[in-house]
Amino acid sequence: MGVGALALLTAGAGTAVAASAVAGSDRPADRNTAEAQLVAESTTAKADRAPKSPQPGRKPRPTASPTSSPTASPTPTPTTTSPPSTDRNVQIPIPGYVTGFRFGDILVDEARGRVYLTGGKGTDGLIVTDLDGKVLRTLPGIAPGAAGMTLSPDGRKLYIAAGDQDWLRIVDLETWELDGQFTGKTDGTMTCPKDMAFAAGQLWVSWGCENEPTAGIGRVDLATRKFDVYAVDAIDERISSAMLLATSPAQPDMVIAGATGSSPALLVRFEATATGLVQRAISRTDGGSVTQLAVTPDGTGVIVPSGAPYHHPVLRTSDLVEAHRYPTVPYPNAVAIRPDGLVVAGTDSSYDKDVRVFEPGGTTPIATYEFGHLPNQETWAHNLVKGGLAVSGNKIYAVTDQLAEPEMVTLRIRTLP
Repeated sequence: MGVGALALLTAGAGTAVAASAVAGSDRPADRNTAEAQLVAESTTAKADRAPKSPQPGRKPRPTASPTSSPTASPTPTPTTTSPPSTDRNVQIPIPGYVTGFRFGDILVDEARGRVYLTGGKGTDGLIVTDLDGKVLRTLPGIAPGAAGMTLSPDGRKLYIAAGDQDWLRIVDLETWELDGQFTGKTDGTMTCPKDMAFAAGQLWVSWGCENEPTAGIGRVDLATRKFDVYAVDAIDERISSAMLLATSPAQPDMVIAGATGSSPALLVRFEATATGLVQRAISRTDGGSVTQLAVTPDGTGVIVPSGAPYHHPVLRTSDLVEAHRYPTVPYPNAVAIRPDGLVVAGTDSSYDKDVRVFEPGGTTPIATYEFGHLPNQETWAHNLVKGGLAVSGNKIYAVTDQLAEPEMVTLRIRTLP
């Protein structure tokens, strides 16, 4: 995009941020806006293992009645030394974030040793941490409605959907310079981009504003940067809400799409061509809306958590028919898959484990994780947010929030067994 076009784009959005100003923010987050509060797991294990406090409107867990016992002399306890834990709980303020309702995306950039976070509708910034959760940089005001993210095929640029408007923010990850890409309609009506994916040499952008009947998937021609708002050649059912998109290096021309605003939700496997998306399989979830998508390393399966039924189904990408299921609990809302096939399955469970880890094709979790309240905080227990899971190496990255802390999320970093 030319300089003049970008200036017009950002002026229309009312959110222009000078690249020089952003580059000058290359420092840890401001103490009043995004300073991380890292707490070693050795001090939080007791809190995280404790049963979750009841949320408003939910029945509390029964507790045992206190009993009396004779007073006895204390028994000396041998002193033991445990190795320091690498687990972390990092509180991250996100101005405009609505607890329990909105979340943007989490993306791990292994090559650069970073984690990227966006807050979704009502927010406008990007938070960058290292792989241990230390906040390295915040870029406020760069993408109204900061939603889905994706890396360019060469890993040099980060694309962020400006979900409250009709364009994408493009961040150069070497220089932190900013660019933009128009993804609107010719009549000036909003598109509200939701998610993005690269396939067949094109950038595919799902879009759809809340409470609007029109949604779709568009195409950015990477050579000309022209945007085609309707890039689906033909489809058996109308797309009525913004979709999440997933791709796989194993099948570079495949795009999996799942609707976020309908129940049951539309699922489609597309073949990406140089000019459009061609439907190859179509189905629907058995329950609610799609909250996250994860394609297996060989590209033959996709896991689709949708709130119900209470397991994580694996659908064959060839026909979108269920081929396996990972047993979980109410309410499935997140998933991530490691390159070796290890599955990390998340649920919005107030009274149960939040995350279960499975070997590929397994049915019994090899590890579970519970996210209670933070140390020294007698607040509501934390819940995993929709789409708030990522995995990298021997660590999982989970985003939680709770009603007593508005405009705040907590990045939970846990070491896998």
